[in-house]
Amino acid sequence: MPYNVVVAVDGGTASAAALDWVVDRARSVAMHVEVTTVVDIDWIPQVNTDPMLLEHERIVDEAGKRIRFSGVSAEVSTTVQHARRLPGLEAASRRADLLVIGSHKTRGAVGLIYGTLPLAVAARTHCPLVVVPVDWQPGGERVIVGVDDETGAAAMAFAAREAEREDDTLVAVRAWDVPPLVSGAWEAMESPIEAFESSERAVLDAEVARVHAAHPDLPVEAVLEYGRASVVLAQRAEGARLAVVGTHGRGRLAGLLLGSVSHDLLMNMPCPVAVVPTTGEAGQIEPTEPGAAEP
Repeated sequence: MPYNVVVAVDGGTASAAALDWVVDRARSVAMHVEVTTVVDIDWIPQVNTDPMLLEHERIVDEAGKRIRFSGVSAEVSTTVQHARRLPGLEAASRRADLLVIGSHKTRGAVGLIYGTLPLAVAARTHCPLVVVPVDWQPGGERVIVGVDDETGAAAMAFAAREAEREDDTLVAVRAWDVPPLVSGAWEAMESPIEAFESSERAVLDAEVARVHAAHPDLPVEAVLEYGRASVVLAQRAEGARLAVVGTHGRGRLAGLLLGSVSHDLLMNMPCPVAVVPTTGEAGQIEPTEPGAAEP
């Protein structure tokens, strides 16, 4: 069964970047691409809905043609969803293996496609979400993944498959810090920094060992760095093909919140960012079977 990718468009430049990213991915992965847009017509007088719907049909039709004429062999379909944007994209994530949206938020830029919608979608997605910056260009080296105690396993599994698919190096990054109360007590006791660093290294090494067991031929670089996680990851992700972080699957109300690392990366994007929810079996690091359509 082809890998099911849903790409959300609105006719803007960020949507074009998302489409180009999907096309680039389709060159190495067998997939079905659903091009979707979401339109809320409930608040519009009935007499005015037809022009709006026709415009949204035009947007997805043109986006679909852009993929078909690119030369990739992906199956392509188009949909116009009648819903509010966030619920519509959350629903799309339920039927997708991967959800892709574009963003105007890049390093030094301001604003996001649909305002802050990528942050909200990232908090509520039911499948991996890739947010593509408006200035994205094909290429990049390395797949960067943040190693976290609670959300890292699912992200690591996704990132390992991504790196293997692209015959690239996986860079597993774990940032660490010393709790303020402990740090403040350094003058009264022997510095615990070596103990903290050793403990963090053990966590990182265990995750890397899991990847090696499932992907023995995948080059993996382990990076343990002192500092704030979002800052460390953003710096390491400069020039990367993809940065991958995990997030908790949350309920309807809690889903309005997003972890600080994911939030900061999406607000200051060094490259395309994948946000992987910790749901289902996403955390199982399995080898990529030859010929399989992997994410």
